[in-house]
Amino acid sequence: MKLEKTTYIVVAMLASILLYSCANIGRPEGGPRDMDPPIFLHSDPKPNALNVKKNKLEILFDEIVTLKDQQTKVVISPVQNENPVIRANGRKVTVEFRDTLKPSTTYSVDFADAIQDNNENNPLEDFAIAFSTGDSIDSLAVSGIVLRARDLEPMQKIIVGIHSNLHDSAFKKVQFERIGRTNSYGQFALRNLKPGKYRIYALNDLDRDYKFARNEDLAFLSEVIVPSSHPTVTMDTIFAQKNVIDTIVEGHHTVFTPNDLLLSMFNEGYRAQYLKTNDRPEDKKMLLIFAAPADSLPEIKILKPESHRDDWFRMERTEKFDSLVYWLTDSNMIKCDSIIAEVKYLKTDTTDNLSLTTDTVSFILKNTYKKKLEREKKQKEKEEKERLKELEREKKQKEKQLKKEAARRRKEQKEFEKFNAGDSLKRNSGLDLPPIDSVDVSTTAIDSAAVKKKPQLGFAIKTSGTIDVDAPVIFSCSEPLDSVLQRGFHLFIEKDSVWNELKIDSVRLENEFNPLSYSLSFNWEPEGSYKLTVDSCTVKGIYGLWNDPLEQKFKVKSLEEYSNLFFNISNAGDSAFVELLDGGDKVVRTAKIINGSADLVNVNPGEYYARIVIDRNGNGVWDTGNFDSGLQPEEVYYFPKALKLKKNWDIEQSWDIFDTPVDKQKPEKIKKNKPEKKKTWGEDDRDKNKTEEEEEDEFMNPQIYTGNKYTDFNRNR
Repeated sequence: MKLEKTTYIVVAMLASILLYSCANIGRPEGGPRDMDPPIFLHSDPKPNALNVKKNKLEILFDEIVTLKDQQTKVVISPVQNENPVIRANGRKVTVEFRDTLKPSTTYSVDFADAIQDNNENNPLEDFAIAFSTGDSIDSLAVSGIVLRARDLEPMQKIIVGIHSNLHDSAFKKVQFERIGRTNSYGQFALRNLKPGKYRIYALNDLDRDYKFARNEDLAFLSEVIVPSSHPTVTMDTIFAQKNVIDTIVEGHHTVFTPNDLLLSMFNEGYRAQYLKTNDRPEDKKMLLIFAAPADSLPEIKILKPESHRDDWFRMERTEKFDSLVYWLTDSNMIKCDSIIAEVKYLKTDTTDNLSLTTDTVSFILKNTYKKKLEREKKQKEKEEKERLKELEREKKQKEKQLKKEAARRRKEQKEFEKFNAGDSLKRNSGLDLPPIDSVDVSTTAIDSAAVKKKPQLGFAIKTSGTIDVDAPVIFSCSEPLDSVLQRGFHLFIEKDSVWNELKIDSVRLENEFNPLSYSLSFNWEPEGSYKLTVDSCTVKGIYGLWNDPLEQKFKVKSLEEYSNLFFNISNAGDSAFVELLDGGDKVVRTAKIINGSADLVNVNPGEYYARIVIDRNGNGVWDTGNFDSGLQPEEVYYFPKALKLKKNWDIEQSWDIFDTPVDKQKPEKIKKNKPEKKKTWGEDDRDKNKTEEEEEDEFMNPQIYTGNKYTDFNRNR
């Protein structure tokens, strides 16, 4: 016994020495990186416990855990009026309810991926616990996805809720009965539902009252849903390591339906209407900005100055009448520092309806603008003085040259008189020199009024260099125009080094809203070289200024520089159109679908994307929905791949809008709401070198079975 103790002491000492030596020799390598999430051990109350009375939930894990974004990720049903206290302490997570628990009610706490381990921040995905205060627990579930209707973006961290009250008013007046929240893919699941009929909604709940307000993004299903479940048998795969199959076994599961709900989120575009801004940015401009679009112009009556013309303005506005610029044409008003006006318009009242209201507003010329005018005036005066000084220097230089010329001529005259005697000899010489006194240097005197430069209208040709075959020439103006002389515009084409003038249509406003932009359309000849000239005094502004002469040369692209794209489209119908998109998901071209075809010709080479809008009302634009009218937003479908267009290529592409599930249609490259990339166990350098197509294929084919067609790889669609 004594020997054994001595031996133990010696071994312990040797181990200590060895450890000390190792610590001093260098840093030992650690083990493999921890890639596993925390493991749930047990909870109080237990999962699916019945007749729970305590208001605290305690959950224990196998390692120290932390909580990330619990305020936004953790969802508790039924809705809590007072937020519970959620804490992580060591290996334990605690949820303390502040509301009194309701009798005979199933409570569920969905943590999503808020629980992580402390060392590597590995999240525990889709972790939820339910318990009941009664003697039974509700167990049905529904699931689906929320996508933004206009562009199929996954809507992240959006509240999804249900009402057993099937009246539409419940969405506005009553809190959701049970809620869930979308994950980073836009997917959601509502668990622990009672049997029955429900209406389901998605809501970007800005005020966190779990009720719809008209300015919030929403989605709703027109149909009533009835949760149900059924057993199913699948062949489940067990992996030995990443992508290496170990065993395939028969699995017994319960499928909860409906599990393929698609909620299309939109905003009705509602904004309370009121006069947001009235301003006088310049002496010649008045500005009105409204908080929401309108159907018509407001009525405006000038109170001060009392004396003014009836046609005292020219209008510049937006299409929806929410931004109005009044270009003043009355000199009395322009000179007046303060203009007072009476404005009548439709304003949103306390009952949320539009009613006619009258506001008296002032348009005061700001001191900053006055100071700016003073600075500009001083700068112009300075420039004018410098210009006059330069003219004065030129005058003196000219006088000096004239004096030298006079002296030279005097000298020549004396020499002539010396060597030529008599008037007859002078006449016979053929020389007729003017008398010296006739040289008048006063001809270079400067008249300041005559040489003062007159201000000109700012009128420019914005087109330059090379233009597209279907592009118009654009003209910009510094102020609205009072007159346009069409015969002052001249277009020439170069043929055999000769400029031949062409007959052109009239130059007209680019659109009715903007009086500062004009355009000239023409059937351009591909590869043609053109010259456009504008005579001086062709256009006159409302303040009496005329344009300077202009000249611009440009060339039209050849047809070989373009690509043509032809779609053969199935299941879209003719009341639809195609939008060609750039890499930023912005529309660059549109084409109506006619007899199942949409043609986009003369497209500049590049990488593009495409989507279809089902234009139900045929107005040529995408229209949002309206909850009160039960109107869903117009459907949108994406072509699921990039379109790489090359010079002098024609591409014919078939497109069936139902071939790809709608949640997988939008290419990952142009998605803005992308989920965080999470590292999985067994990741190595080969994973880092994957192409975008390989990563997208894996995303499309996850190796798990959930019974949800939005996530299962073996969907039968």
